[in-house]
Amino acid sequence: MNLFLLADAAPHPFGWLSLVPPLVAIALAIATRRILLSLLIGIVVGAITLQHGNPIAGIQSACIDFLWEKLIDYEKVQVYTFTLLMGGMIGLISASGGMRGLVNLLVRFANTRLKGQITGWLMGLVIFFDDYANMLLLGGTLKPLTDRLKISREKLAYIVDSTAAPVAGLALISTWVATEINFIQQGIQQAEATNLPDAFVLFIQSIPYRFYTLWALLLVPLVALTRRDFGPMLKAEVRMLSPDKEATQKENGQEADSQELPLTSSWLNAAVPVGVMLVVILSVLYWTGYQVVIASNANPSLLQIFGKGESYLALVVGSATGLVLSIGLILPQKLLSNKEAIWAILKGFYAMAPALLILWLAAALAAQTGKPKVNAKTEQIVVNGLDTAGYMESILRDNLSATMLPTTIFLISAAVAFATGTSWGTMGILIPPSVSLTANMLTAEGQPLDVGDPILLAAVGSVLSGAIFGDHCSPISDTTILSSQSCGCNHIDHVRTQMPYALLGAVASVLAGTIPIAYGAPIWFCHVMGVGMLLGTLYLVGKVPEELVEQASDQEREDELEAEALASSSEI
Repeated sequence: MNLFLLADAAPHPFGWLSLVPPLVAIALAIATRRILLSLLIGIVVGAITLQHGNPIAGIQSACIDFLWEKLIDYEKVQVYTFTLLMGGMIGLISASGGMRGLVNLLVRFANTRLKGQITGWLMGLVIFFDDYANMLLLGGTLKPLTDRLKISREKLAYIVDSTAAPVAGLALISTWVATEINFIQQGIQQAEATNLPDAFVLFIQSIPYRFYTLWALLLVPLVALTRRDFGPMLKAEVRMLSPDKEATQKENGQEADSQELPLTSSWLNAAVPVGVMLVVILSVLYWTGYQVVIASNANPSLLQIFGKGESYLALVVGSATGLVLSIGLILPQKLLSNKEAIWAILKGFYAMAPALLILWLAAALAAQTGKPKVNAKTEQIVVNGLDTAGYMESILRDNLSATMLPTTIFLISAAVAFATGTSWGTMGILIPPSVSLTANMLTAEGQPLDVGDPILLAAVGSVLSGAIFGDHCSPISDTTILSSQSCGCNHIDHVRTQMPYALLGAVASVLAGTIPIAYGAPIWFCHVMGVGMLLGTLYLVGKVPEELVEQASDQEREDELEAEALASSSEI
């Protein structure tokens, strides 16, 4: 089908030009590896397109109609506030040593290689609310433990990296959740279907369909429990288990960190604020949702109550409570001076700045590619939109069946995240059009949207999982870099050793996940197949490093005995 032709009888107002802004953003992100600059240029291009090629009017529209509007939008301000408050709380409890104390609470139980790897994985699950905090805290804390247990730095970086983003992306309380729900909401608002779902409900229902995210988390303990590795990771583990461990570390640039260890305090300094924050968020969600659904339903379910709750308000109130409580808990202990505490909070705010900028620019680009805003009273267009999803639907409806959407979305999302090195930027670009396109294609015949349709849920799960997969494999990803740095691992070695495991999870996600679910396979069957593929691969191609080292030692001793025997016979 010619891209310049429209499938519908009524011509699209912008046609193929509606694809230009997001394509420009993606292409520039791939070429320059600068997601913020790429999003900004995409916004300017979109505004000029909306102004029919007038650059002056386009730049003015970009600043006023989109950038400024999304900066002061009430829902967006709530998201920005939550992210900042969460960052401030994390910064304070980390600087006070509370987070390290929480990690050290469980580290003491790890006294074998198996327990060491499982402990690292469990700690990644415990620090579920932020991927940066997860990586930076666990890497530095677990290095002495894994060195003592002869676990390679590459394996530690893999455990940390493959746990941080997946658990933060799945957790109901995290620095990711508001952003993910926000992007989903943008896609829902752009869809034309009736019976549109609540963004929070769609977020919850998509969790079982995030195949790569779930299986990447599961693969870490499977590798530990089976004691099997493959590819470059197997070589790294064998090197670490070799007798000359110190020489091996120096050879790979993994000398012991000589910096002074950060402050360590009671684990309660981290657990209490986080725990109270969790309780407050759930309480506000329940209360606000209950007030809405009780008017029409005398016996609402928990999912209905939480689905109608004010999620953004709950996140803001909860994070504010957590920050205030952490201040009231830590300052009286004199762990930090007032000035140090303020700086810790400000550094936490600053750490969230990239995420906030990506969120802001992605929201502006999503508004441009959405449908025009119409005044309900005058029925006149207030802010024009490119309706990119509408044009994509007109093209793909005749060239791509709905059954191929989950797999296609997963692969595109992975490619963009790999090339740009950011899962957040990928989600901001792809989630809104993916959600609206899928909803529109599923209701092409005029039927109401089934909010529990596996293809819709798999499409949402695919874009979220694909972004994390591409991020795991990308050498320019900030999380990949942070993982290797915090674990004292050579960065390229981390990328090389983690990539085969990530590819295993991705292949399983397509063959046992997105394809079968689109053709009607039950979700439990997909997970059974996926776990079977992970275990089967580990047993077919994986080997036990300890056994290889032992075999090498036995062979070395046999060679020595044989050499001695030859020497003795020659003397005779």
